[in-house]
Formats: sequence, C-alpha cells, structure tokens
Amino acid sequence: YRQAKRFVLSPDTVYQLFCRESGMRLEYVELTLSRDADDLSTVLASSGGELLRTRLPKLTRFVVLDDDGGAPPGALHQMLGLDFRIVRYNGFVDTIVNLDTHLADLTSAAAQEEPRAALAAAALTTDLRTGESTMEQSGDAAELLTRLARGSANVLVTGRPGSGKSTLLRSLATNPEIRRFRFYFDLGLKPKDEPFSEYAARLLAPAMTSDRSRAYELFLYLIRSGTALCVLDAVDEGVDEPSAAGFLRLFTDLAAVLSAESAVVISSRVSFLADSPQVRQLLDSGAGRSEQLVEQMYANGVDPSRVPHFHVVRLAEPEATPLETHLTTALNLPTGTPLADILGAHITRTLAERGEPDLEQRLPAAFGHAFLTDRTVFSLADVHRQLGANAFKDGRLDLDACVLAPLLRPAGPDHVAFVHTAYQELLASRFLAEPANRDLAADLPGGAFLTEQVRAFLAGMPGRPETDDCVLPAGAYLVGPAERLLIRRVERPARFDRHAVTVARYRRFLDALDADGTSQWDHPDQPGDITHRPWTDRLRRPDYYENPRYDAHPAICVSWWSAYAFATFEGKRLPTSLEWEAAARGTDGRLFPWGDTPDGTRVNCADTWVGRPVVTYQAWYRDFAGDAVRRAGATPVDERPGNRSPFGVLDMVGNCWEWTSTSLDDPGEAVICGGSYDNPMRAVQTSSKGIYRKRGGSNAVGFRCVQDIVTSGAEEATA
Repeated sequence: YRQAKRFVLSPDTVYQLFCRESGMRLEYVELTLSRDADDLSTVLASSGGELLRTRLPKLTRFVVLDDDGGAPPGALHQMLGLDFRIVRYNGFVDTIVNLDTHLADLTSAAAQEEPRAALAAAALTTDLRTGESTMEQSGDAAELLTRLARGSANVLVTGRPGSGKSTLLRSLATNPEIRRFRFYFDLGLKPKDEPFSEYAARLLAPAMTSDRSRAYELFLYLIRSGTALCVLDAVDEGVDEPSAAGFLRLFTDLAAVLSAESAVVISSRVSFLADSPQVRQLLDSGAGRSEQLVEQMYANGVDPSRVPHFHVVRLAEPEATPLETHLTTALNLPTGTPLADILGAHITRTLAERGEPDLEQRLPAAFGHAFLTDRTVFSLADVHRQLGANAFKDGRLDLDACVLAPLLRPAGPDHVAFVHTAYQELLASRFLAEPANRDLAADLPGGAFLTEQVRAFLAGMPGRPETDDCVLPAGAYLVGPAERLLIRRVERPARFDRHAVTVARYRRFLDALDADGTSQWDHPDQPGDITHRPWTDRLRRPDYYENPRYDAHPAICVSWWSAYAFATFEGKRLPTSLEWEAAARGTDGRLFPWGDTPDGTRVNCADTWVGRPVVTYQAWYRDFAGDAVRRAGATPVDERPGNRSPFGVLDMVGNCWEWTSTSLDDPGEAVICGGSYDNPMRAVQTSSKGIYRKRGGSNAVGFRCVQDIVTSGAEEATA
C-alpha cells in the first residue's frame, strides 16, 4: 500500500487513505486516528460514515481501542454505529501474530524447570540529566527485572557462566503479566553470518497468520513503539569474534530494535563486558564515549546520539552459581567442586549411563574444535558423522535417541546445541591442551574463536608441566586480553634472562661506553643525541646507580635505544612482545605467571603499597596517588620467588614495565609489558601492555634480554 491522501480533520483526529493495485482494480484502506471517541463519532456522523465515496463494498469496518477504561462496548457501538467491529489493540495484533506459537518451545521448557532460589543482584542506573549513577541492591533479581521490563527500560543483565541469566530471561519472556507481547531470541543459536533481521524474521514467520515476509517489520514496530518486550539472550555468543569490534558489529545489527521507548533486555557474561571499555561506553549513554568509539559507531551506521541508555543489572556472585549448585547436587559431588570438574563429571556419567564411555575422548576433536571455528549448532547428521552410529540408539537419528541427549537442546529442525555453552568451551579447552591442536588452531582462517571461559578452563587443568631453564619453546601460545584472545605461534626457541637486567649488570655496560655515552653496539637508527647513561635527573633515588644497595634492583630510567645496545653488548636481544607474553603465560594462557588467582604477596604493585585491593581508578587516585606513590618504587628483582612463570622466569609482572623489540604504527615507540609498582593488581597481568616512546626513561620501565637457541642441545648460562 501507498498513502494516497492525508487530512487533519481536527487537532485530535487525522484521516489517511492507502491504496494498492490488485490486478485490474484498486484496493483502498481508510485509517482514522483519533485521541477522542467523541471526535471520531462526530467525523463519522458528518460524513454518513463514509469518508471515501466508492461503489465498491466496504468489507471490514472496525475500531481499534488502545484502552476504553472499562466502558461497555455497547456505548461505543451506539456512538459509532452497529456495523463497526470494536476490538482492543492487543486483540487486533493477535490476529496478525500468534504469540503462543512463537514462545511454545520456551513455555514447554520453562514448565519442566525446577523452582530455584531467588538470586541477588545490583542495578546500576545513570541519571541522564545529572550523569550521576545510583546502585540499587535487590535480593530478588527476577522481581527487579520484572519491574524494569514493565517500564520503558532497556536492560543489560550480566553474570558469570551458569549464574542464571538465561533462566531469568526465559522467565521474563514467558510471563504474560509483564507485557502482552513478548519476543525471545537466543543469539547463541544465530548463525554468525546471518543478519539479526533475517534471523528474527525466520523464527517469527511460523507465528505470523499471514504475509510472513512482513514479520520483522511488525516485530520492529511493536518493539520500537514500546508495545512489546524483546529478550535477547547470550549477546556475547552472537558476536562474530569475541572483541569490542565484534560486539560493535552485532550492536549495529541490533540498533534498529532500540529506542527510547523500547523495552529490550539483553544478557551477557560479565567478563566479556568488564574487560572491554569500549563495550561499556557503548551501553552507557551517560558515560563519556571516546572519539575513536564515536567514529567507529558512525562508520558502522550507528548514530551515537540515538543509542538509548541501558540499566545494568549484575547478578551476585555466590560461592556456587545455580548451574554449579544444580549439577553438584544431581551428580552427588563435593561442595566447592570447580565448574570444569562438574561439567566433566556430567559428560562422563551421561556417556557411561548410556553404555558409550569411550565416546568421551572423541568429543574434543568433534565439538571443541568446532567451537574454535565458531560453530555451536549441529545437525543430527553432523553428530552422527563425527561420533559414528554408536552416538544414536536403535538407529534413530533424533535427539531422544542420542547418547548426549541430556547435554543437548533443540536448535531448530533436526539441529541441536549444548544446553550450556560452557560444555563446549570445556571441550575446546581440552582440545587446546594438546600442542599439536594449538598449532592447528593457530592456522584457522580468521583466527580461532576464543572466550575467556575457554582460557580459564585451560589454565585450570591440573598437571601442566613446568620447567626451570627459562627456555621459551617454539610453538603456539594463547595470548591477548580477555576481550581479544588469540593463538599465535612463536617460531623459534629463546632463553630468557631469569631476572630483569639489574643495576649491577648495567653498570658493567656503562664502563664499556665511549666518552660521549654511545657504544659500538648501538642500533643503526639510533638518534644522534641519545646517550646510554641513565637519566639521573629523573631518578627518584639520585644514587641509584652508584650505591651498592641498589645492585639487585632493576635497571630503570634507560631508553629503548640503551636497552637494545645493552642486549647486543651481552650477545643477546630484546624479546618481542609475543615472546614476552608467551614466556609469562606458558602454554595454558594463565592471567598471572603463577596462575589465575591474584596474590598480592607475589607482586610489587599499587595494591602492595596501599595494603588492600585497588579496584577502580577513583580508588587508585584516592589511596595510591598521594602518600603511597611517594613511598612506592622498584624493589630487588629476586625479592619475589613466587612471581615465577611456567618456564622459571621471575618477576615478569609488576615491579617495572619491560621494553620489547616490538613497535606498532609509530617507529619511535615500542611496546612495554607487565605493568609496574604503580599499577593496580588488575593491570599487572601477563597480557598487560603499553606503548612508550623509545627515547623515554622512567622509574617504572626496565627490561630483560633473550638469547636465541640455535640447537635444542645448546647449553647457555642464565643470568
């Protein structure tokens, strides 16, 4: 239809005429919108009930009411004429889309779920006028979400894996008391190359009573007008890559759904959001957005000014999540069993009870590798192809006959997915535990799809071999921050200095310098005004390089050019940033050289000098930037033996940043790694990196060297 005429009949009433060609004739639809039934009655009475004069019969005449305040229909019939059908708005929309059909599978699954205890949560809301944020604590996350969903509120629900996010969102979508119209989409089941508009239209089409091609248009109208609730589960699983860029592309795809009047509830794992400042800025219109993010939003077709604000609801983190509690009880496991062991026990028992225990060893190659290629939905034929005929009983290729049935859920006709993504992430970590498989993952086109949970499972595997020779073997390593995990290959082995270069070692280099402070070991591109003598005017301890008490302290206030020359002087080189991170993390991608658990006794960082955890920038500025920063400084390199990498390299995080040979866009800058004494614990991880100008010198920047190993049998002394 196209609009043929439009007349404003009164301040409260407008008339529109729509027309379309149908074969040899024209079809018309008249639409009169009015805020006042009396006004509408007057218009109809003055025209005899016919605004469009035509010889064709009027097939349908009806009045759609937003709300008649409980008035009996008879009064309206008397006012408007008995040949009008009077329907409520909701009833009218019901003739177009069958909500029960759309939510049938969800309602059926919800009916089988056992009642669960209330979850505690906290809601963060920002006042758009003042910019001030308020935190509301609630002992019942379901009640909190219900209240927000009943209003015009866009909500982001975060929590760790198994915290109950999906259960909460499914209960919202199946609760008719919240809103009459509710739509639910599991983005974990959306093919990564399928736009959300096509995914939504495909799922909604069976619920449309007519013209299924218009399903997405109807959905958009209902959501953007605030008439319906839209629930988008597992948004972190819908990205094409687990990064800020991947989320921005998905957000662009979803932007059409959002408006100031919409009620959209999104769920995501907290780690995916917490580790990405860009994502946090994107979802918080009250926060200052970086110029880079604004440019990226415009480049992706999103107007930053039109992105609505999100209330953020973070689920509390009890000692055990609902998933862990449920499975621990069902499997009769000890309280406190790690999630990886719980899921592993469930897999083992499931296959054992169905007489196929040997299939477990085939699961990592079948489903773990698939996760790394971003595949989470499988046809039953795929399962049969990967696991063989033994995966199905009685030769029936259906979910009920599959030996993995308790671990799977329907994901479309003849397709399945794991009941919780964590199962497949566990299998991915088992796959990556084998060096040959990490090499395979490093060569995947576009890179392996990795999540923080895969990394955590891998780091938590027991019995990882450790060495003490400070040799980084060639091979594939998991590197990068939580929001951008990668598998990269180290091509050749290298032996790291056990400690950062000390004052005593650097003093020997100073004795070998020429009179002008340069040397025969200088980099060919070294600027002419560079000297390798420390920047004594920047040293916080003027006698740092003269007083023997500092001999075991790291050499600081030296430029990159000086670090390069020193390494050449010792017959070594600076490590690349990839080598440095791989040597700190080992083969399992741990957060700290000693593992995943923060331990203030092992590292020299801001928390050490403050005496308690420093969580936010405000806390750092308040507690460290005053008195503590005057007391803080680098300490001896051998003071913390517990700060040890899997290869025996010591003190790689905290104390002082370390120069690497890696430069990015600007050749006058280089990457530094590891964090220093003035960074909080959360910023002194094995993935911590920064950029520093090569000619700079800082009390917080030192370095260590590496030596290439020509043959596997070479014996080199460690410093």
